[in-house]
Amino acid sequence: MTLRIHAFTRSPRAFKVLFAANYLELDYELVFVDLTKGQQASAEFLKLNPNGRMPVLEEDGYVLWESNAIVNYLASKKPAMGLLPEETKARLQIEKWQFWESGHWDPACAILVFERVVKPQFGRGETSQSEIARGTQLLERLAKVLDGQLSQHRYVAGDTMTVADISIGSVLCLSQAAKFPLENHRNIQRWEAGLKSLPAWSKTVAMQA
Repeated sequence: MTLRIHAFTRSPRAFKVLFAANYLELDYELVFVDLTKGQQASAEFLKLNPNGRMPVLEEDGYVLWESNAIVNYLASKKPAMGLLPEETKARLQIEKWQFWESGHWDPACAILVFERVVKPQFGRGETSQSEIARGTQLLERLAKVLDGQLSQHRYVAGDTMTVADISIGSVLCLSQAAKFPLENHRNIQRWEAGLKSLPAWSKTVAMQA
């Protein structure tokens, strides 16, 4: 069986999937998708994901896209590690934070990432101060929610690490470059430091080079 992850390693959404795979110590093959060359729009890639987005997981004819779905698939490979419980209520207490990430946290973070990282690094135009203001306002509101949750637990969904931490925390690989307004949120800072101290995090960061 061959597990392949198609990804542009500098993307936070790719980081999410690769961080999960590295944390779980899974064997996989990285297939680099160069977004700067438009490889995500190639006919070959569109057969895997008609949306033209990465990351994409491929395993012996099984194809899966959407980063949180991939993270959960990977977690299911090693249930003993406890990243995603099988019991319905316990699982949904974790997955609700993944829905929150995809519906709220990720779009807010993406504004600052695009303006402060993507635009200057990939020549995508001038930085928009109005967009930075909008992204900052959104992220500050959402950070209060996350910080409040982390004031009650070591991790997002309780006292052990789960897929919720991987899904929400992975974008923090760009927290400094994108200047996320997190300086007043000590619980997020504590949690972020813990994630970044993990060997799997360092391994995934090294893959971005």
